[in-house]
Amino acid sequence: MKDCSASARPLVAVVTPVYNGGTYLEATMRCVQQQTYDKLIHVIVDNCSSDSTPEIIDRYRSQRVELLTIRNDRLLPLRENWTKAFCAVPAEASYVKILCADDLMRRDCIARFVEIAQSDEKIEVVLCDDVFIDKVHRANLPLNQTVFDGTEAARKILDESINWLPYHHLFVRYHGGAQSAEFFNDAPVHFDFAAVVRRSLRGKFAYLHDPLVYTRWHANSLTSQQLGADQLEGILERFDIICAFGGQCWDESAFRLQKERMRARLMRLAIKWAVKGRPDAARGVLRGLKERQVGPNAADWSRSIIGWIPYERWKRSWRLPTGPEIDEAKFCSESFLKQGPEKACPAPV
Repeated sequence: MKDCSASARPLVAVVTPVYNGGTYLEATMRCVQQQTYDKLIHVIVDNCSSDSTPEIIDRYRSQRVELLTIRNDRLLPLRENWTKAFCAVPAEASYVKILCADDLMRRDCIARFVEIAQSDEKIEVVLCDDVFIDKVHRANLPLNQTVFDGTEAARKILDESINWLPYHHLFVRYHGGAQSAEFFNDAPVHFDFAAVVRRSLRGKFAYLHDPLVYTRWHANSLTSQQLGADQLEGILERFDIICAFGGQCWDESAFRLQKERMRARLMRLAIKWAVKGRPDAARGVLRGLKERQVGPNAADWSRSIIGWIPYERWKRSWRLPTGPEIDEAKFCSESFLKQGPEKACPAPV
């Protein structure tokens, strides 16, 4: 019989990098303390905040979930601070859950993630439905399946037919500190996205069809920085990530096709921006392609335009509707926790 005592359960480190998080940090720290899973440590790296962040952290030092805190003596770039936080995870931890300083988890989130991860030692990544801008967003994955081949998942992530994944909420199996410093090294902007791809390729990928996480959208959030319309570097970086991992996902001809499709998308984006009066942005895309030795010629432009309508049809084939609406109060309520996924948030049709 399996030992279910607290001492036998795996330790989970919830990792929160924070910079001037006073507006939302209180709610974030509270949701960690309220987790039904009881073998937790909350790792927080304060990136030299100048607001009320240190005082909020201090208020939680004597609570149920132990804190492990670090305060930087100088402001670090975003990815560097995330890396420092990941490197602070105790060696005895079995899993790591990233929790941004403005996001939330449902009370049973860690318990549910641990349960599925423990069911198969090959599971490397766990994610779930996401409440984003107060609406449930879902991955394009079969509802009757929770564990997937990691390469299959990585393919859908890279070609974006996955529809939606809250990469910044990643929950991963922890293999010790030897590789922690390189965990977010694969991409400067979409470093969480790249980390999910790399870890999925290492084993299996699990997905829970239940909104266990809540993502805020505001001007300073990681999500808005990564998905913002003006983030040229991040847009071009998606091409780089396909180049970095695509060889592990497709055979040579399919990999070449995926790179061509991504380049065509970027070319069409340049056309859109030029038409919308953003010539500098359009030139930036083309300059980025040229720097990557894939600058288009006349024939490439023709193929890109011819493929525009088929591409839009393909996108519509896997794009899922969002909803229902779930605001922060409902997400945090006891009644929502007790309803269960089917009653609380049926998928719209």
